[in-house]
Amino acid sequence: MKILSKTFFFIILLLGVESLYAQFVYSDMVYSPLIKTVKLESKNADLSLPVARLGEYESLILKFDELTEDTRRYEYTIIHCNSDWTQSDLEQYEYIDGFETAIIEKYNNSFNTLCRYVHYEQAIPSEEMRPTKSGNYILKVFHEGEPDKVIFTKRFYYLDQQTTAGIEIKPTREPSLRNKAQEVEVTVRTIGQTSLNNPYQDVKVLVQQNGRTDNERFLPLNESIGRELHYRFKPENIFLGGNEFRQFDFTSLRHRTAFIENIDYVGGENVVRLKLEQIKTHIPYVSYSDINGAYYVRNDIGESPELGSDYAWVCFYLPIQLNMEGNYYAVGEMSNWRCSELNRFTFDSQLNCYTLKMLLKQGYYNYQILYKPHNSEEYTTKEIEGDHFETKNKYNVFVYHRELGNNYESLIGFSSVEVDW
Repeated sequence: MKILSKTFFFIILLLGVESLYAQFVYSDMVYSPLIKTVKLESKNADLSLPVARLGEYESLILKFDELTEDTRRYEYTIIHCNSDWTQSDLEQYEYIDGFETAIIEKYNNSFNTLCRYVHYEQAIPSEEMRPTKSGNYILKVFHEGEPDKVIFTKRFYYLDQQTTAGIEIKPTREPSLRNKAQEVEVTVRTIGQTSLNNPYQDVKVLVQQNGRTDNERFLPLNESIGRELHYRFKPENIFLGGNEFRQFDFTSLRHRTAFIENIDYVGGENVVRLKLEQIKTHIPYVSYSDINGAYYVRNDIGESPELGSDYAWVCFYLPIQLNMEGNYYAVGEMSNWRCSELNRFTFDSQLNCYTLKMLLKQGYYNYQILYKPHNSEEYTTKEIEGDHFETKNKYNVFVYHRELGNNYESLIGFSSVEVDW
């Protein structure tokens, strides 16, 4: 009986481990403090989401830095995921044409920078590795020959265009949110011979506001009419508007721009001090151009952006009193759209305000300040940014389909639109 009990416990443990593994949700994560400025975007379009069309060659470019003068050998692989970023049931040989891992061959040392680093680049897909299925993918980069020593993971998408996704943004019909929120209506239309026989069960439509992943959601299908699927009139279609993104520009480390208080050289490092943050909650909406939370790397001395741009400690100052009920975060592409200890403000009793310090590469940056109460999982804009229906947010729509007989979800539609009243 004891042997049977132990065997039963071991089986349950294995099943539990497998269940946990199957439910792991992949995201944009950096696991090494030396790895900075990880970007994966279209080869021909800066500030773009990493969406490639199935069958295209070298359509995405991966770029990242390691803060060392010593070059290292890194490998990468790709993992096919479901629409919720859990790993799909496909084996690698079912979605990879070529090798299951490959070496990152292109790297160079920085030059004329105080902070020394090695810059790496890799085309995705490559001659060594090409996806054969559409859907969500994770790019995993790790030490050569040691797949468990992961340095970062990055999300990207492969599209097999079988539908169009029309997006219409309106002020919400909900009276209580009329001046604060935007309502997203999506119409999915099939192309050619594509047939979606059971859309209520087999089709998923996900909406993402700017690059945020904390408030993205799947929309419930409202109605199916002929070759069209309509997603509208549901609470899930409503997004709080937030505000235009804050910004700062330190492409120059010699001259201050509008949002920079001072640029210092301290202990052999560049330090960029931003001006005090403005609390926008009760300020009327003001329209101005931004890049919807993204950033780009540049410098003003004509050097290669990738190899000649320096790093600096960027210091943020949030002038509010100590709040014991929650935390504040500076969020954007610069934080991988995540809220963590790396981008959380802490209260400085000497300055009597919240402060944050982030090591960033020279360039132009957008961000927002989100608040999260301790007793909630929701990150909100209303405490610092305010919410306005006029805000020029960008909405990305992804259409997924699990075809009858398939054990994975394909990506059959993608569209993006920016609010322009």
